[in-house]
Amino acid sequence: MAQKNSNSTKTKLDAKAIIEELKTPGLIILGMVGGNLAGKLIDKAVKVDEEATGFQAKALVKPIIQITAGVGGALFLKDKNLKLIATGVAATGIASTVKVFLKKDILQGLTNFAGLGDSSDTNPVNQVFREPISLSIAPYDPDLPQLPPASNTQIAALPIENENEVSGAEMGE
Repeated sequence: MAQKNSNSTKTKLDAKAIIEELKTPGLIILGMVGGNLAGKLIDKAVKVDEEATGFQAKALVKPIIQITAGVGGALFLKDKNLKLIATGVAATGIASTVKVFLKKDILQGLTNFAGLGDSSDTNPVNQVFREPISLSIAPYDPDLPQLPPASNTQIAALPIENENEVSGAEMGE
């Protein structure tokens, strides 16, 4: 019989391992929030006409700065945590680039969540809920023709069998 290897590694779930696993996405999200806040400051400094329908070169200033800062930080910083934050800043720059070219914010569903997205409605209830849609269906009315009135004919009653007739003797054995 084969023996089980006693040197097999078993994964232990402790607080330190859980925090270490959650730290990576947390730092990236922190970088995205920081990049978005920096983007709002850039928007205040460089005014871009949101109503214009054509392409504006000034609209690319914010994404270029965010992507350059994020990629530069990820390349030149030594600390692993700071590299993850810089990656989040670069991700915000990519989201800003998509917004410039497609005129749609890919973070729109995250409005007012940790500073992400822009809000056109300041009421938080209206941002989450909307008016219900009526899904009621009108009742089916086939509009069938009227049947002619029944004549005064009587319906013959069906004969009812009694116990003697239902004995089962005629069925055989």
